[in-house]
Amino acid sequence: MESLKILVVDDEAPISSYLQRKLTKQGYMVYTADDGEEALRQAFLRLPDIVLLDVKLPKLNGIEVCKILKSDDRTKDAQIIMLSAKAQSDEVQQGLDAGAVRYLCKPVGFPEIFEEIRRLHDKGEALKKGRS
Repeated sequence: MESLKILVVDDEAPISSYLQRKLTKQGYMVYTADDGEEALRQAFLRLPDIVLLDVKLPKLNGIEVCKILKSDDRTKDAQIIMLSAKAQSDEVQQGLDAGAVRYLCKPVGFPEIFEEIRRLHDKGEALKKGRS
């Protein structure tokens, strides 16, 4: 089975490094970006299955990145999990309206992030089996 590709987008290097290290240990192929423009470059190059996307980013914010990824045929099927310290309901709704499947509020622990990734991966595998 091919390894799941995950793009971690966060402008805080310690967060990106931590998630990359933890997810790589779980067997995933992990790529990182530290701003919105780099996130798009990496997404179009790597075609990730899942994107962990911070909302507050330099150059393009996470909401804009999410909208662009969901509107492009190459990346429209990527499952996007937004991560943000912004927890107001209208901000959460903005993320979901942009195309995110989940919106997790920081601080969020690795177990919760990992559980979301596993849930999305299991759901994707079940859909593939249903089509074959």
